Amino acid sequence: MAAQDFQGWLAWHLASLFNRDVLQVLSSQALLVAVSRSSATASSVVDSLGLTVEVAAATQWVLKDAPGSLATLAVGSRGGQNFDEDPKRWWVVTSAVEDAARFVEVLLPLHPGWFLPGAALANVLRSGALVGRQSLVNGTILRHFALRENLGDIRAKLEAQGRILAIAALPVGIGLFRWTQGLATVSNASGNEAVSPAGLALASAVYGTLFLSKNYFCYRAAKALRFDNLNANRLVLAARSYVKTGEAPTPSEVANLEGVYAPRGRQLDRVRFGASFEGLREAAGSALDDLIEAHEGEGYLLAARGRGREAGVLVCVKGGCTDEDVAKAALQGEILAARREAGGEGEL
Repeated sequence: MAAQDFQGWLAWHLASLFNRDVLQVLSSQALLVAVSRSSATASSVVDSLGLTVEVAAATQWVLKDAPGSLATLAVGSRGGQNFDEDPKRWWVVTSAVEDAARFVEVLLPLHPGWFLPGAALANVLRSGALVGRQSLVNGTILRHFALRENLGDIRAKLEAQGRILAIAALPVGIGLFRWTQGLATVSNASGNEAVSPAGLALASAVYGTLFLSKNYFCYRAAKALRFDNLNANRLVLAARSYVKTGEAPTPSEVANLEGVYAPRGRQLDRVRFGASFEGLREAAGSALDDLIEAHEGEGYLLAARGRGREAGVLVCVKGGCTDEDVAKAALQGEILAARREAGGEGEL
């Protein structure tokens, strides 16, 4: 059994996954063509190390993967919390970054002398993106779908479906690459290969369609997600909706408010969770003692800041606060912010 939004998400996810597999086949062939043509870089290695051209090309192929490990370490050590806080946006962003890496790889046959730096750059982008993509798909998103501790079952089925799509993408990717290579290159008067501007434009349109459609499918998959847990952003949106309508919003309604690309800073600006005590003390000024006394039995402190459209509320959560305290702080913070925006006294 899976969450209600699973089927809607799955259709778009599989569509994006098929395009991703096709792009992977295209970029892999492009890398092989580029390394076979990288005579300039290979010659420099041959001259300096006394190696054969084949060994020099193999050396470049191995060296291109080294920077990717550094990107994996950097993103894994610093990006994990951000992925959990905003999974929909980061899933789409990491997918786009991975496509940027594929785009660099697809261009390399046109500039084979840049194979090593170009392939290394692509590997950095892809490795960093895959850390986020895999941690989100295999972690946050699949956990959301697993209602009965059946995460392993859902993941196994997705892996099987992914393998089927990968097999189907092989002939499509191979056929597209051969066709576009034939379009982009022609023989000149001396019998050498040259770039055909018209063919290159058509090949670019084909690749561009693949990139855009893949990112559109990924966006629609992210938009289909209806998380039923409340992070800071969803909690504020739910509290704001309740204050405006008097009714508790459903997960679907909160998901629509959350969106995918909606700026989170603007959404969280009125009621800012996680404010430091120093920031709260600065906002409260001489009324700090009264503020602490007013919240003596609560698991949080609220302090108003600004006036009019700049009005906002700082929320400083006390140690040992409960989920009920956090929800109550969000509601009271939204009520206080709404009163201050309306020009009221801003007191609860």
